[in-house]
Amino acid sequence: KLTNKAGDFIRYHKKSTIWPSIKLAVSINRPYIGWLVGNGANIDFWRDTWPTEIPLREYTEMSQSL
Repeated sequence: KLTNKAGDFIRYHKKSTIWPSIKLAVSINRPYIGWLVGNGANIDFWRDTWPTEIPLREYTEMSQSL
């Protein structure tokens, strides 16, 4: 929230109560968080799926023979 009901910019800071818990949860779970790319042994940058179910090469005009 950047403004009050009158439309004036607020000039104070309210401390969040949720962020300390989020930071704690991240530090506790960090060892168990990771990505498995491809088969886990070899990575093919263009053919493996990364953030989506579609390989990066399908987002480009790269030749399918490469």
